[in-house]
Amino acid sequence: VAKNAYLRAVRVLNCAGSGTSSQVLAGMNWVTTNHISPSVANMSLGGGFSQAENDAASNMSASGVFLAVAAGNSNADACNSSPSSAPGTVTVAASERTDARATYSNYGGCVDLYAPGSAITSTWLNGGTNTISGTSMATPHVTGVAALYKATYGNAAWSTIRDWLSANATANVITGNSSGTPNKLLYKSTL
Repeated sequence: VAKNAYLRAVRVLNCAGSGTSSQVLAGMNWVTTNHISPSVANMSLGGGFSQAENDAASNMSASGVFLAVAAGNSNADACNSSPSSAPGTVTVAASERTDARATYSNYGGCVDLYAPGSAITSTWLNGGTNTISGTSMATPHVTGVAALYKATYGNAAWSTIRDWLSANATANVITGNSSGTPNKLLYKSTL
C-alpha cells in the first residue's frame, strides 16, 4: 500500500508459530528503541492477558510507532487478551467477504474496527501463496493504511490515525456484530 515504505521483520515466534512472552516483549522493546520515524508496526499475534505486554505496547505507541494488533481468534472479549487490550493500540477484528463478523473473531470494547480477515490469499513459505483466515490477516490491512497515512501526512500520533481510521470507516455494515463492538469496517478514502 505504502510503496516507499521500508519493511523490517522482527521475529518473536518460532517456525511453528509459538513463542514466549519474554520473546514477544524483547521484540516489542527492540522496536520501541530502534524504530526510525515515521513508523508503523503490526502485531498479528496475541495470548492471555499480560500487563507487561500491554505496557510494552503502550510504550511503543508513546515512542511514535503506530501499532495495530490482532483482536484474537477465540470468539471472546478482546479485552481479556494481550496486546489487544493495550491502551495506545488499534485493535482489529476480522470480517468475512460478506461483511459479516467472522465467527472466530474476538470482539468487545477494546476492538477499534474490522478489516477483511477471512480467506485472505497472501505470500507463503518457499515463494508460494496460501489462503488463510484470522484476525492476523485483518490487522495488516489496517497497518498498511496507517503507513499510507503517515507517508501522506507525516509522523502523526497514533491517536490521530486511530481517529482518522474511525471517522473514515464504513459504519454499520458488519452483520452479526457483537454488542459493545464498534460496527466499523476499514475504508481507505483518498490519501
